[in-house]
Parts: sequence; C-alpha cells; structure tokens
Amino acid sequence: MFHYEVMNDQKKAYELGEVALSEALEKIDDVDEETFRDAKSIIELLKENLTLWREEEDNDNAIDDL
Repeated sequence: MFHYEVMNDQKKAYELGEVALSEALEKIDDVDEETFRDAKSIIELLKENLTLWREEEDNDNAIDDL
C-alpha cells in the first residue's frame, strides 16, 4: 500500500504484492492455527488489492489505446 498510495509507484506495489502473496501461500501450512487465521485475513486483503490494482492498470491501458 505504501508504494501504491504514497510513493505513487503502482508497478513496484504490484510486484511486491505478488512476491509477498506467493511467499505467504508457500508458508501458510507451516503456522499454528491462530497465526493461520490472522494470516488468512491478511492474504485475502492482499489478493483484493492485487485484483483492484490489476483492474485499474487494465482500465488505464484501455484508455491509452483509445
């Protein structure tokens, strides 16, 4: 979020988000139940942000193509 909102670097935000999501999903099975519940919520938020950012990028590209 910092890179996306504050630094206005959407590409960096998306790249970091993708890496973080991938690493989190790889390690999620190795944590205890309480950590799993917390992590699951954070992972869902990250997925939502990545989806929104991807859609925004697609919309921007479509506008540029006009």
